[in-house]
Amino acid sequence: MARQRVRRIVVDERIYVWRVRQADESFVSLRLWRDGDRGPIADVRLRFDDPWLRFPEMVYVNSTMPDRFHDLFAPDPVRPHQVAELIRACVSHPDPGRDFELVGGELRPAQR
Repeated sequence: MARQRVRRIVVDERIYVWRVRQADESFVSLRLWRDGDRGPIADVRLRFDDPWLRFPEMVYVNSTMPDRFHDLFAPDPVRPHQVAELIRACVSHPDPGRDFELVGGELRPAQR
């Protein structure tokens, strides 16, 4: 397995660090922590359908039901502006804990 790249980002004048890992075929795990801290502030599970892995299904759906493509697949990777929004949401989230899922654009505590 390839080494995971850790990236830095400044959000509201604080430095944070983030990393993305493949969780399973349709999800990635985004880990967030403050620069210099050992413990993460959040682990967020995000939907992501890797086009390299799901190409045949994606082509079929796009050719037969193009209006449903984005209902069935999430082909967009995690981007820095989304990470910044998620950091703000995790830091201000009222529920205790650090495991979250992004469901329909809403940050929720992860179901275990």
